[in-house]
Amino acid sequence: MAERGDILALKRPIGFLAGAELDRFVVVQADRITRAIETVLVAPLDEAVSIYSDMPGAVPVSALEAGTKKKQVALVTQITALPLERFEPTAAGRIDRATRARIDGVLRLVLDLA
Repeated sequence: MAERGDILALKRPIGFLAGAELDRFVVVQADRITRAIETVLVAPLDEAVSIYSDMPGAVPVSALEAGTKKKQVALVTQITALPLERFEPTAAGRIDRATRARIDGVLRLVLDLA
């Protein structure tokens, strides 16, 4: 089961794009909700870090956290709900406490939760 702060990788069909880096997302949904429904609220990650340097809704995520070879950014302004079945069964990474705090700050701004 996915937990808040996990980095999840989308499943890819065998063949097309086999071996390509899987699209990754960070779980922003509360754990108690994830246990109750079959979808998960996530923010996509992107490795084009420099493009988002001035975007207030982009939060840097280290390669270690993301489980990738390159740094990423979490695009918190692009949160979406996806079925858990679309993701690999185990988390590819996990954000640390400081990154989670930055994501939470952007979520408060985006959702006007002051």
